Amino acid sequence: MSQSITISRIFARLTEILNLIIPFLVLLATVIFIWGIVRYVASGDNEQKVEEAKILIMWGIIALAAMLTVWGFVNILISALFGTTNLPNIPGPDLQPFL
Repeated sequence: MSQSITISRIFARLTEILNLIIPFLVLLATVIFIWGIVRYVASGDNEQKVEEAKILIMWGIIALAAMLTVWGFVNILISALFGTTNLPNIPGPDLQPFL
């Protein structure tokens, strides 16, 4: 017997997918930022490589800032709509076993 598709099931599935994608995007932006720093340090006196590294660093920062801004707006919206003060943490890996 097949289960019926409901709005809550669709949102639950979308939430599962986003919970998998968001940490990957944060990791990707962090890697781009760090790679830009590595290239900046390794570029030496080559001005062209320094500029390329600065661009990578800038895009890494922009990506991280955009993701954190969206996360903040979503939490404000959740708080305004549902009146909760228990906002979720920033998505990412569970580091509790290492602390």
